[in-house]
Parts: sequence; C-alpha cells; structure tokens
Amino acid sequence: MKSTVVRSPWLALALVLSLCLSLSFASWDAEDEGRGSRRWQEGGDERRSGESGRPYHFGEESFREWAKSRHGHFKVLERFDHELLRGSIGDYRVACLDAAPRAFLQPSHYDADEIAFVREGEGVLVLLRNGKRESFCVREGDVFVIPAGSIVYSANTHRSKWFRVVMLLNPVSTPGSFQEFSPIGFGGEQPQSFFSVFSDEVIRAAFNTRQREDVDRVFETKSRGEGQISEGSEEQIRELSRSCSRGGRGGGGGSGSEKEDIQPRSLTGEKPRYSNKHGRFHQITGDQCHHLRKLDMDVTLVNITRGSMTALRYTTRSTRIYIVVEGRDGYFEMACPHVSSSGRSERREHEQEREREHGHGRRSEERGQEHGRRSEEEEHGHGGEQEKSRGYRQVRAQIKVGSVIVLPAGHPATFVAGNEGNLALLSFGVGANNDEEVFVTGGNSVLKQLDEAAKALAFPQQARELADRVIRAQPESVFVPGPQQQRRVADM
Repeated sequence: MKSTVVRSPWLALALVLSLCLSLSFASWDAEDEGRGSRRWQEGGDERRSGESGRPYHFGEESFREWAKSRHGHFKVLERFDHELLRGSIGDYRVACLDAAPRAFLQPSHYDADEIAFVREGEGVLVLLRNGKRESFCVREGDVFVIPAGSIVYSANTHRSKWFRVVMLLNPVSTPGSFQEFSPIGFGGEQPQSFFSVFSDEVIRAAFNTRQREDVDRVFETKSRGEGQISEGSEEQIRELSRSCSRGGRGGGGGSGSEKEDIQPRSLTGEKPRYSNKHGRFHQITGDQCHHLRKLDMDVTLVNITRGSMTALRYTTRSTRIYIVVEGRDGYFEMACPHVSSSGRSERREHEQEREREHGHGRRSEERGQEHGRRSEEEEHGHGGEQEKSRGYRQVRAQIKVGSVIVLPAGHPATFVAGNEGNLALLSFGVGANNDEEVFVTGGNSVLKQLDEAAKALAFPQQARELADRVIRAQPESVFVPGPQQQRRVADM
C-alpha cells in the first residue's frame, strides 16, 4: 500500500508526459500530412489536385535563359524528369525563341532534331547540310523540321513585329540534354568557338594556313560584341531573304525527297481537321510530313472559342505536350489514376515510427518533401510494386500564354477557354504514329457505341434509360459549350 502511494506521483507524471508526447507527434504528423497532401486537396475536395497541376503543368518560371541579348532571347523548359513523365517524354525539351525586328541568330548546330512552329511574325531560315545551302521563308502558322547537325542561321524579316517560335527538341546524343555547337565565338560569357579547343597543328593543317592567329581572328571574336542574337541592317536582312523559298519553289540547293522533308508547311493555311462555332483544330501528321513520321510525332494547333471547351477525350498511344500560344484565363482538367493507401498502411506506420525514433533532427520542410514524394507515388501507383488503380484524382491548373501542359496517353482531359478571349494551344504529339484520339463525351462519344446487352450489364436497371439520355444529350462534337455557356443556357 505504501509502495503504491509512493509511485502514484511518478505514475501521474509519466501519464502526463506520455500524453504531451502523443499530442506532439500527432501535431507533427498532421503538419507533415498537410504539407504532403496539399498538392492533392483543395478546399476539402479530395478529388482535386490543387491549382499547380504538377507534375503535368509548367509555368513560365520553369523556363531558363539559354541565350539573351537586347535583340531577343532563347529559353528552354526544365527537363521532364519526374518519374511519371520520364519514360514517355524524358528525352525531349521544349524551347521558345523571341527575336526582335531585324534580329540575326548566328550560325550554329544542335545535337538534336528540332520541330518548330512559328507562333508570330516572319523570318528567313537558312540550313547548311548535305554540302548545300537551303533557304526558306517562314511565317506565322508554319511548321518546319531542322534535322540534327544542320548548321542553321536565321533572321527576323519583319520591320516591326517580333519573330516568335515554339519548338520541341529531340536530342540524339544524350537523352533529355542537348548542346549547341558554334563555329563563331563571342567572347566574355558568350559561347566560344569550337575551333578554339583544337591544337595549333590541327587547326593549321585543317585550314591550310601557317598562322593560327588568322583563324582565331576570324572565328573567336565578334567586333560588335552583341552575342548570339545580334541586329542586322535592313539591307543585310533583305539580302538574306532574297533567295528564300516557300512551298517547294526554288531555294538555295537540295532536291528531291530530302528537301521536301524540311520544307515549311502551313499548319493554319490548310482546311481544319474539325471546326464548329466552339473551336477548330489543325494537324500535320507523319502521313503529310515524312520527317515527322521518322520522328514518330505530329503537330496540332487547337483553337477554342471564348467560353467553350474541348469534349472529354484521351489519346491511345501518344503523350501530348501542349504550349499555350494565346489566351490568359483558361484552365485544364485531367483524370489521373491513384492507388488506395490502405494496402500500404502498415508500411507507413512503420516509417512514421522510425522517423519518430531517428528523425527529430531533420528539418520540417525535408520531412514534408519526403512525405509529398511518397504521397505522389501512392496517388499514381508508381511507388514500387505495381498496384491496381482504386480511383482517380483531378489534376487541374489555370493556364495562360507560355504555360506547358503534358497529357499522357489514356488520361481523359479537357481544356476550357475563359470568358476574356480564345484559348489556342500548340501540341507536339510524341509517339503519334498509329495514335487515335478517343472522345468519351459529345456527339462523337465512343460510349454511344455500347450495345444494348452491354448497357444492361453495365448500368443499373433503373438508370438504363437515363444513361441513354445522358450519353446522347450533348449534340456538339470535339468542341462544346463550356461551363459558363452551359450555365447561361440553363438559366434561360
């Protein structure tokens, strides 16, 4: 009895300490859980991914400057290095060129194929390859392909408009990483000439000259010091564009199918593949461009009328990389599979216990990042052993000019234009040969092909007639009225 009385205060103290520690751990876990799940929840709605759209959405802040001067800049998007994207498009890079009037881009070559779209303006593009010079006039709406290793130089030929180009690069040396090789050096922080690294005896023999200094004087300095993007006079730009060609008429050399492969093609000049009052889309496939077929790619331009949207659809084989080229108040939504966490509860508990024992010294943001990574792996079913999807999460983000969006094959998605203007998106389809676009809503919904026996088995008996009405209620195909338009019609 005495012994019990003596231990009572210690027992009470132990209980208090235990309760405090429990509350502390509970608070730590809740804080950690909040950080990890923030990307997947918004306003308590567990179907949503939050407004970042990561890892499928990239904003302008995800680009870095590759070359810059007062006459323009060349920007490159960060690598598609997330495990959900790496396997399908990890080898590719998105880039944007903005060149001021009369800007001149110095000769260089990349160890990458370039597929480019002229978003705005006009210019002259000159390729040195196969021992010949090929000169092309390009303008807004054109698509062209530059084979890896071609020495290229170009200029903005418009007097007042900027020349803006969006491109996808497919590196041929190192997956996901490309390099520029310039024969002309610019001094300072600008790239040096690749000739500069060769030995004196090699340079003298290669150029058949006795003076290495003569070669350096030609290739290693740029008198005006303006870097890779400089400015030409009106007369110089006129001279550059004098011999350029369009649509196979003339040009600076080359013939036959090789030349046809890289001829610029007008994406917007042809009849749209589909069009209605809510939008239109143009497409160039491998059937129209042999070089695109070799690269297993296509190029599409989607223009959605203000307040409208695309019907829900997915691709069967291609991963599509979208770049917003017009619009500032649109958004996209995509259904993304996730895996139930119930099968991993035991593992999570073990990990949390281990963190309690050994992780008190770790910074809180490191814990949040680690938990966020685990949460994302579980949501998408890529956290080790493959598990069946138990449901879907909504990936959503606001988009504007410069935004990049990735839609993997098989993922149903839509783009919605806001009420302030049209929304235009350029799309590079990777893995596009034999690809098919499948619509699951709208007048051409594949669900309309369900036969009666399948409907009887798939839908509850009391909902079969309703299912027919729901599936067939939307008469428009491909482009349909958006949420705002639909609400206005409902209110009338």
